[in-house]
Amino acid sequence: MSFLVWNCRGLAQPRAVRFLKEIIQQLRPNLVFLSETLVKKEKIEKICKDIGFADYCAVDAQGHGGGLALFWKTEGGVTVRDVCHNYIDFEVVNEQIGRWRYTGYYGFPERGRRRESWNMLEDLAGKSSLPWCIIGDFNYIVSRDEKQGGRVQPRWLMEGFSDASDRCELSDLGFIGDKFTWEKSRGSSSWVQERLDRGMATQAWKDLFPQAEVRVVDVTTSDHLSLYLYLNRRIFMPKVRRFRFENMWIKENECFNIVKDCWNGREGADIMSKLLLCCAKLEEWGGGMVQEIRAKLNMCRVKMRKLRSRRDGQGLNEYNDVRWEYLGLLEKQEVFWKQRAKQFRLKEGDANSRFFHKFASVRKKK
Repeated sequence: MSFLVWNCRGLAQPRAVRFLKEIIQQLRPNLVFLSETLVKKEKIEKICKDIGFADYCAVDAQGHGGGLALFWKTEGGVTVRDVCHNYIDFEVVNEQIGRWRYTGYYGFPERGRRRESWNMLEDLAGKSSLPWCIIGDFNYIVSRDEKQGGRVQPRWLMEGFSDASDRCELSDLGFIGDKFTWEKSRGSSSWVQERLDRGMATQAWKDLFPQAEVRVVDVTTSDHLSLYLYLNRRIFMPKVRRFRFENMWIKENECFNIVKDCWNGREGADIMSKLLLCCAKLEEWGGGMVQEIRAKLNMCRVKMRKLRSRRDGQGLNEYNDVRWEYLGLLEKQEVFWKQRAKQFRLKEGDANSRFFHKFASVRKKK
């Protein structure tokens, strides 16, 4: 079982939803918790269907801020226990392992409400004696090493959060990946980076899942990086691709040139011969484009990971160029999956989802 957690900073933009689908397809989490969705429940319900999850729990945004969403699949026995504007608390039941507890958390961003957050954390700790893991955007740092740039964090704020965690018997799960999970004003003189997102758990939960790890997903469309908590490592087998004409080729100028050359290059040939030649040339040119897009997506992630910490002008420009390339590749990948869902089953504006993936897979097996 695995858990994806992300402060998405708004799901109204197609770019954020597209990234969410891409990261779900890549990591295949069983649970997804989103904070700062900035939308109403109706939007969350549609997203739940689009990403292929069985059920959801949502908290509406307040004005121009807030909003929480939890998605889960049928397996796992998820039961939501408590909900408010700062967290969704739920239990998970597994026949082999038993019962344990998760909390998707979003701490108050206002400094004047820090004590409210600490009290809320202690209230959550007293609600159940089950093995407990809490993960999300806490909006705190526990040491000055977790911040770069900006004003120095007051010591009483860091110590206050540490003391509250100790009283709740919570300890940090650590992480693999980028040191900072949030940033502001990238490239300017006021560029700030902090580790605001983290996972914490009781010793009973750690004993239940001794191999659990938190990985920082290094690419995002938000100012927050996402966290991926996985209890056991998973291995995915590559799928075999079958060639067909790809609608995403139309976005490439080279496709038009190939068709034009094949059609005009053989005078006197019949239509069928020209079509066969055109098919062969397109297959030779674009047969590996799907794998190429996947490779480029991975390459973009690697480049963005390396460029995130650079603060010079050239590094900032390179980061922005790679980020826009990444978003363009996501759009092409969505066109690829739309085609496999068959056009008559696809309304204008519908997006890449688990339903369309499954439908395409069934057709492929036939």
